[in-house]
Amino acid sequence: MTVSRLSNPCDFTSASFSISPRTGLVKLVFIIITLVSIVGARVSSKPETVLLNALVKPFEPTKWSTPECQRDSAIYMEELARYTPWALKMYDASVKIPSGIITGNYKQLGNYEECLRVKSDRGISGQSCSATVQFEIAKDTGAPRELDLGDLLVNVAVASNSTKWRSGNTVTYEWMWCIPSSCNHSEVQEFLEIALDPLKVEGRVDFVVNVPITSCRTLETDRATLDPADWIYVSILVIFLMIIVASTTFDITSQGHPSTFNRKGKEYILFSSFSFYTNCKNLFNTDRHQDSIACLDGLRFLSICWIIYGHTYYIEVMGIKMDLTQVPKMHENWSSMLVLNGNMVTDTFFLLSGVLLAYTEALKKEKTSNWKFDIFGLYVHRYLRLTPAYAMMIGFYATIYYKFGSGPHWDTWVGSNRDHCRENWWTNLLYVNNYVNVPDMCLSQSWYLATDMQLIWLSPIFLYPMLKLVRRIFFWIVIGLGFVLSIFLPFLLTFFYRFTATMLYYKEQNDVANVFLYIYTRVYTRAGPYIIGVALGYLLSKRHTYSIKIRTPYIVCGWLIAVPIGLSAIFGAREMYFDDHPYNRLEASFYAGMHRHAFALTISWIIFSSVHGCAGLVGEFLSWRGWIPLSRLTYSAYLCHYIFLLSRAGSVRTSGDLTSMSVMYSFLGNLSLTMALSLLWSLSFEIPFMILDRTFLSRKNKNSCFRSKDDRTMMFGSTDSNKEIYRTIEELASSSEVPAIYKNVTNHESARSICDSSETVGHYVIEKEENNKGVISSKRRVLDDEKLDGSCIYVIGNFEIDRNRNSFRKAKSEEDRARTSSK
Repeated sequence: MTVSRLSNPCDFTSASFSISPRTGLVKLVFIIITLVSIVGARVSSKPETVLLNALVKPFEPTKWSTPECQRDSAIYMEELARYTPWALKMYDASVKIPSGIITGNYKQLGNYEECLRVKSDRGISGQSCSATVQFEIAKDTGAPRELDLGDLLVNVAVASNSTKWRSGNTVTYEWMWCIPSSCNHSEVQEFLEIALDPLKVEGRVDFVVNVPITSCRTLETDRATLDPADWIYVSILVIFLMIIVASTTFDITSQGHPSTFNRKGKEYILFSSFSFYTNCKNLFNTDRHQDSIACLDGLRFLSICWIIYGHTYYIEVMGIKMDLTQVPKMHENWSSMLVLNGNMVTDTFFLLSGVLLAYTEALKKEKTSNWKFDIFGLYVHRYLRLTPAYAMMIGFYATIYYKFGSGPHWDTWVGSNRDHCRENWWTNLLYVNNYVNVPDMCLSQSWYLATDMQLIWLSPIFLYPMLKLVRRIFFWIVIGLGFVLSIFLPFLLTFFYRFTATMLYYKEQNDVANVFLYIYTRVYTRAGPYIIGVALGYLLSKRHTYSIKIRTPYIVCGWLIAVPIGLSAIFGAREMYFDDHPYNRLEASFYAGMHRHAFALTISWIIFSSVHGCAGLVGEFLSWRGWIPLSRLTYSAYLCHYIFLLSRAGSVRTSGDLTSMSVMYSFLGNLSLTMALSLLWSLSFEIPFMILDRTFLSRKNKNSCFRSKDDRTMMFGSTDSNKEIYRTIEELASSSEVPAIYKNVTNHESARSICDSSETVGHYVIEKEENNKGVISSKRRVLDDEKLDGSCIYVIGNFEIDRNRNSFRKAKSEEDRARTSSK
């Protein structure tokens, strides 16, 4: 807006003396009025005055508004002048000049509930409409001019620690007006554009106002109504509920009572697979078998906690907060890098996935006489075990989740996810959502599931030379090539496309988005930790063959190397983002290629040293049995935790404070709710399908000792977690584990006929027939390796039968009894 000026004040003075008195008096009055109007215009055109007028005065429709809107708005203004309560509530609920704009309080949502509750006796009800305004400031040319909005916003940016910002787009300001429900979003946009028009300066200041139709909500539109898709999902939930109730009832009533079903048979497992009673008991079982890698339970749960904390902090920063001035300087605080660069914690899961896949497959080959590498089975079982819980979560997002709350940002956070899941659910179920329609991904955290599944698809590249080729040198060559390639690809992409070294989400959003789309979610740039895991899993599987003893100097040296490598992976990005540090493409590219591998190597050393008993307190802490039930819930926790994060962000009404304590409160609340929902989700949709897959679809050994094994007992505490890296609930990885199961047999010959030479660790004692009617008890002992020789040994009466050697030996248990009685 331009202001007219007198080019030379002296000209006015000389002219005033040359006019006649009457004419001069009229002209003098006219000039005075003109000067007053000019001064008033100059005062009123100050940007803070324009903003004050725009944000203080009530909503007033333009002449282009609908007749209904103009009528109701006129009534509103009339009643507001009379201080009518409902009109005061409507005005009070609208935006005002806020405090804390400099520190980040640029989203003013008014009073959402108060606005929606407005109801007048004249048929006017309240409607909440949120408008976003983004200003565009051009560079200062240095030409003399008056102070404008650009100068104000530049100095506001400097005061808020954005010391380098001088031009460009500002943050998006958000303001809410409470208006009559007869008005619409376009009328709010027109009102705001006219009110802010004096702020425009040609070639210097411009702005864009946006009032989406979804931003206007009334009490009627805020009510939840179910559509056909919602009813279908609800029907599926009701069916599952009925199955769970029936299965649990059947299981409980069958406890301690004779049944027509064999309790360990397939029929009984089918009917009781959804039983909360048995599955919950097994879920909280803390027993481990001898081949398990104990420290993985602690690593799983602590890693999922780290992920939830990082996501909580991100949502808090992106939400409605007042004090955000410290965010641009977060990298200057060492401890903040655990949050800012915490995205690499997912590499822990990639590492564990590779470890468990290689470890369990190697053990199966060693301890199974007719082992076969079943690639098709690996793919099918993993898909069947991951997908049911995953599909039910996708359905929840696409349907009834939206009906669970409301708020000014509910459509932004929850509504958009609903739309993405309805459009792109198929990419998730095909596990290609990290390549197809990535910006509109359903379940933004599900990129990991797709990447991990694709790594399983590629795993035969490493498993075949490890398991099938006699010379292991080929396996290590493949591992080495894959390792180098996984470093080289992110290096090249970062260097040639000038990406940032890592994702610090408060930096330039385009840079963050590019790293997420082209590096963070791609399988070829995330394969490094997985490859390291495959190599580590193979080495751990050989600890039974080779007795490895690590001496103290090597232990100390290993920790002295591993700790700095891990710290450099987490904190290395900090040095690249200081204001006085020039951006170095080569340095950033090197960090992008190496930091995930460095972190994975550190975690590998922790696992390796824990397995060999040289990790000290770290190993004992990670191997604590209390982690076992929690680690079994980590897959469901990964699926569920965003429900509470999005709900909190979408339902927020007023600005809060961003402090360490407020984030910790939010994190602990999210973690508690997540684990509670994860328990329900796992018992309903994860564990039952794992049981059914293990019982009816898994490939059985032809000579299996017990074809009707209780799969629920076998899956809990297993080492075979390659189907899903977050849990230990899988089928028995090694044939060396003897489950505590009872099996009815009719005579000794039948016992011998079903004997499997792969069951080589324990023995079963058949008590006298008059005591337990030929039932095999679960008495267990572990034989020395030198006594096994691949034999399947049973105790029948007082003798052990060795099927391979067809010999009879005095049972050790009877010898022990005799020795005890003689004493």
